[in-house]
Amino acid sequence: MKQKQELSESEQIINEILKPHTREILEVVDELRNFFKEEFPSLIEKGYPVWKGIGYSDSKSGYLCAIFPSEAEVKLGFEYGIILKDKDHVLFGDGKQVRYLNIPIGTTINFKQIKDFVKQSLALPTLKKDKMAMIDLIRKA
Repeated sequence: MKQKQELSESEQIINEILKPHTREILEVVDELRNFFKEEFPSLIEKGYPVWKGIGYSDSKSGYLCAIFPSEAEVKLGFEYGIILKDKDHVLFGDGKQVRYLNIPIGTTINFKQIKDFVKQSLALPTLKKDKMAMIDLIRKA
């Protein structure tokens, strides 16, 4: 008889982050998590209890993005979203670098768009100083 496999520390954190949310929010989060596992299997998923988010990082590029569930929507935050090409103007935020894609309950998730943003994130320079230099150029423009 196989023993029940224990959850990793990160999976336990993720379960705690998701515990207070409604079924509708959990469905959106599950769709996003499955998308990341299928489309970007090399990304590392980690729970961030202080941020109450589920983050994704790449071994070369570092931290890319995170899923942030809330009461009425799920936000997908891109760490260097200010640099990303956003032709449809769907990324929001006025911080120095992070931009969010808001996914309200009951809307269809545009996975093609998300895939494009993740690919762009992976194509950014690997060094943080180089990304910050790009951000400085954007701010000066």
